[in-house]
Amino acid sequence: MSEKDLFGEKNKKMPTPTFLYIGASKAGSSWIFECLKEHPEAFVPPAKDLHFFHLQYEKGIEWYESFFKKGEGIKTIGELSHDYFLFEHVADKIKAYQPDIKLLVSLREPVEKMISSYHYAKRTYLKENVSFEDFFFHHERYQKSHYQNMHKETAQYFQNLQPFYERFPRENILVVFFDELKESPHIFIQKIYHFLEIDDTFEPSVLHTKVNQQQKARFPLVARLAYTTASLLRTLGLANIVGAVKRNPVFEKMLYQKPKATKQPIDPKTLQKVYEFYATDYPQLTALLQQDLPPNWYRSF
Repeated sequence: MSEKDLFGEKNKKMPTPTFLYIGASKAGSSWIFECLKEHPEAFVPPAKDLHFFHLQYEKGIEWYESFFKKGEGIKTIGELSHDYFLFEHVADKIKAYQPDIKLLVSLREPVEKMISSYHYAKRTYLKENVSFEDFFFHHERYQKSHYQNMHKETAQYFQNLQPFYERFPRENILVVFFDELKESPHIFIQKIYHFLEIDDTFEPSVLHTKVNQQQKARFPLVARLAYTTASLLRTLGLANIVGAVKRNPVFEKMLYQKPKATKQPIDPKTLQKVYEFYATDYPQLTALLQQDLPPNWYRSF
């Protein structure tokens, strides 16, 4: 389907997004989603991660905009799909769709982010005996999907963001850091509310609550089946169902529990290799963002 077919005949009656969260994963996106869901001047669909611009594009604009029909009359409307910034062609598609849209980005220190991704993978699709080193350097062995060869790229922020800065006005992009969320959630969400031009004095009930906390599967095979089923439902365009089930406290309690055992320590030499893999891009990222990175991004193990 061509860009003209998708966007040439927009349904003007349907509410359309005014903002998108484009990345990164494991950087507070679920917490941001809950804060936006609570705000009376913001609308987000029940589903986080619609994946329209890279996985569901062929379904067309009417399908996409159907997720926002309940946002009519609300000041700001948007969605959060943390993988959008992994693909340069997505920047072109978003630009064609809404050239003045606001883009929201949250970045987490890469080593910490990949460790978090590792524990999430162990909860959902990774066998318990797979080491962090094997997960990071040989991820393609364990996940056969469209992401299997892009695993490391999820934290290569300079190359992820550069296409968006080339296509969108700088003032339309807000980059916040996960460090800020940990240190001062009030200031962190205030920045986001202000950027979206909604009441930044609003205080969500989840302000001091951890969302999507690290957990351990009660029954690993069942958890993997749930993960596979959710991925299939998203592929079929049934993201709202996934969102509703995923946030059901009964379902969550059935599948997961708080980790009881002490985490297996990760070899510092491996962590140093991961740090060096990403740190080479820090000067370019700093120049692109025109701001310094948080101090704890510069580390040794």
